Amino acid sequence: MSSKYYSKSEATRLIKTFARNSSIRNTKHAKERMKERSIDMHDILSVFRNGSVLDEPRLDIKTNLWKYNIIGNGIDCNRLTVTVVINAIDKCITIITVF
Repeated sequence: MSSKYYSKSEATRLIKTFARNSSIRNTKHAKERMKERSIDMHDILSVFRNGSVLDEPRLDIKTNLWKYNIIGNGIDCNRLTVTVVINAIDKCITIITVF
């Protein structure tokens, strides 16, 4: 997987674009956290539609990938954070975790 540093506004735009195109992958960890926290894909898609990347990305030193937190409301208006990696080459996002 390839990862690049994007500004907060560019990351928000890319996440929204890739989510609209259903170009979303889940890690095993993300699936486990979703089940544990009763969060489903409808909630995550809602965050992608209405949310924004508010913080600077973090570089994961183990994977050397930039991680972005997009924050928004789930279907039931609960505030959620979805951590993703943006892969511009494959034109997709990978969900790392949700909280």
